[in-house]
Amino acid sequence: MSLEFHKYLKDMRVRYTTNTRKLSLVLKIHHTAWSKIERGINPPPKPKILKLFSRVVQCKSYEEVELFALAKRWKPSPNTNRPHELLIPPAEAIPILGEREYNRRMEAAYEANKPDYEHKHYKVLLPVGNSESAKVDQEEEVQTIIHAS
Repeated sequence: MSLEFHKYLKDMRVRYTTNTRKLSLVLKIHHTAWSKIERGINPPPKPKILKLFSRVVQCKSYEEVELFALAKRWKPSPNTNRPHELLIPPAEAIPILGEREYNRRMEAAYEANKPDYEHKHYKVLLPVGNSESAKVDQEEEVQTIIHAS
C-alpha cells in the first residue's frame, strides 16, 4: 500500500501536537477545514501553508520533500460524499428522535465528509429531487450534441 498525503500529514502533526485547534490558528486555517484535509476529504492546502506547517512541526528536509510530492499525487478519500460513520444515527432511533431530527442528523453526517469547495477531483452533485436543475442539464446536453454534429 502506498503512502497517502493525508495520513503522512496527520502523522507529522501528531508528532508535534494533538491539538488541531491551536495548530490551525497558527496556520490561519479553520480547524474543520484542517480536519477534512487530514481525513483526505479536502485537497492539500496551498504550498505556502504546507511550508509553514513543515516549519511549525519541525520537519526534516526529506520529510518536507515527501510531503510536497505526496500533495501533488493526492487523491480524495473513498469516504468523500459519504456519511461520516461516527455521526450516522441508527435507524431504530427514528421513533425516538422523530423523522425530522433523524434527517437533520443524516444531513450532518453527509456534510462532515463533503469537501468545503470544488476541486478537480470533486464536483458538486445535483440536489436530489430538484427536477428543474435536471431539465436544465438535459437541455444543455442536447444543445451540445446539436452543436457537435
